[in-house]
Amino acid sequence: MLHETELQLQKEAKVVSGLLDKTALSREAVRKKLKNRKALAVTERLMSAKMIIWTGDQTVIYTDFRGGTLVDVLQQSNGAGQKFVSKTAVISAKNGMPKGYVTLVARLDQVQELNQLMRRSQIVSLIISALIAVILGLFFQRGLTRPIRMLTEQMKQFSLKRANREIRLQTNDEIGELAESFNALSRRLKKYDEDQKVFFQNASHELKTPLMAIQGNAEGILDGIVTGVDVNKSLNVIIAESQRLKRIVEGITYLAKLESVEESFTIKPEQLETVIQEAVQSVGGLAAQKGIDIVVECKVPDTLKVNVDREKIVRALINLLGNAVRYANSVVMIRSLFEAKGVRPDEKIKRESNRTQGKNEQDKALTETLIIEVIDDGPGLAKGEEGKVFQRFYSGQEGGSGIGLAITKAIIEGHGGTIQAGNGKQGGAVFRICLNEKPPSR
Repeated sequence: MLHETELQLQKEAKVVSGLLDKTALSREAVRKKLKNRKALAVTERLMSAKMIIWTGDQTVIYTDFRGGTLVDVLQQSNGAGQKFVSKTAVISAKNGMPKGYVTLVARLDQVQELNQLMRRSQIVSLIISALIAVILGLFFQRGLTRPIRMLTEQMKQFSLKRANREIRLQTNDEIGELAESFNALSRRLKKYDEDQKVFFQNASHELKTPLMAIQGNAEGILDGIVTGVDVNKSLNVIIAESQRLKRIVEGITYLAKLESVEESFTIKPEQLETVIQEAVQSVGGLAAQKGIDIVVECKVPDTLKVNVDREKIVRALINLLGNAVRYANSVVMIRSLFEAKGVRPDEKIKRESNRTQGKNEQDKALTETLIIEVIDDGPGLAKGEEGKVFQRFYSGQEGGSGIGLAITKAIIEGHGGTIQAGNGKQGGAVFRICLNEKPPSR
């Protein structure tokens, strides 16, 4: 603090000397010059500094200092007995020669008091800053760390049995979003767990039926209850139920592979017409046995290629056609077409014109969805059955194992598409595949 005081005194002394450079060093002239000069207010207000203006022979022209003579000030400004802090500036004449001096004086005890005052102010500021820091720390602990701790504890204690207990954080920030994401994840895990439980219950029920038939007929033959011609009937039942059991197990295994992370789809361009014909040929024998005609209606170019996994998409179409043949009265139709997706009327007219000229094949692929529909003329779906037919082991009155449509749904979704079930305007069931996530390529 002493050093800063000396610097301030030196600065103010130079200011005063500059004011008096062009003034005659007489008592009246100096008093008149210094009267009402605000340049000295800072010194007087902050450090209670006093002024002595004197000539080279130490004659005092002006002073407001009452603490001693000029000699006392100059002597006591240095040494062990220092009582004053003083700084002197030269008052120069026009020729550059010194004509007098300005000495600013501050009492050392006053400087020390000011120093103590500054230290007390610093201590008070530090205390206030510490209190503010503590208050802010408590605020952030409640507003930031507390929700994080709650979220951490909830994650540590998470279990599927308690998945319905969601975290409720009243925060409108990223922590609240994180909590909501965790709640959404909990709900998905809970639903997945419930679906798995239903799956195993249904699987147990489906497997139990053929096993009981096999066991009953085998025990009847072994115990001699079934004899003669009935033995062959029982053996045929055992064979048929064994084949049914095999199909169920294969279906479960295939479905599990489709829904597992390890199962991959080999996607490559395939000609749509050959894919459909392969599926139709596979169910042709079953359709012939039941007297059902399968009609193929393609409203897309014969050379159209789609990005699909051929083996899987053929299997999905076989499942749909086989299901349709099972319920149809006389005919099953499979048709493919493009459906415009968000196209303006004027743009649609332009596309139709271009189509006749064969110029918009690539453009159409980017804005239209490929639709494949399997339609039968049977009784159609019962009310509320549209969403159930794709569930595992759900089957209608003449249904099979209930795995086929679940496999079909998994295959279509694996291609980035969707599948829906409903009834047609003329009756009969309609299964509609939309391959809109992976647009067809040429």
